Amino acid sequence: MRSLLLLLLCSSVYGFSIGTIHSVRLASWNLLKFPGMILLTSLLCAPAYSCSIRFVSDRLGYREIQELSLHIFRDISLLLASFTPVILFLALSAETPTADSLNEYPRFLGGNVILIALCGCSALLVNGRKLLNQRQMPPRQILMVLLAWMGLSLVVGGQCAWYLRPFFGVSTIPHPPLIEGHHPDWRGATSFYEAVFHLVFPPEIELPGATDP
Repeated sequence: MRSLLLLLLCSSVYGFSIGTIHSVRLASWNLLKFPGMILLTSLLCAPAYSCSIRFVSDRLGYREIQELSLHIFRDISLLLASFTPVILFLALSAETPTADSLNEYPRFLGGNVILIALCGCSALLVNGRKLLNQRQMPPRQILMVLLAWMGLSLVVGGQCAWYLRPFFGVSTIPHPPLIEGHHPDWRGATSFYEAVFHLVFPPEIELPGATDP
């Protein structure tokens, strides 16, 4: 219970900080949405972790996997929350998007995507390696399992974030919906991975708000 409460508290703090790049309204939504995304990812990753490890070992029970998943995402939330002062400062001081340019928004978004990925990998490596070592698994098997879990976490976490977006939001879109779901974003991306590709290689399309009077 303590781990769950810590996960919810820390993820809500970080979620609020990234939402301020758009508005207090969106940041307030993130107090519930971001913890919900983290918790949903944790719940979905547990059975995925359990199924994947069956290919190399049967030394872990499903309950242990559930606890591992919760601890991983608790630690991710803790790590992200520790960056909150920096993220909040960057969000409030960043040059906001206009009808002609996104300005510093892509760097803020990309930086946070990388930060979340790094925190996720760190938490998974520490918790996963500790548990697998306790079960005296061979180093090669440990490496295979950890790589598989990283891939699963990326797939599950990325799509959960995609369906529950926006967590950031371009400020030239003043009233974004609470949840975008499966709808394409303003660049036309239809998945988290396509959105990341567009972040690295922006398509030549009209910026949001460019035709506003």
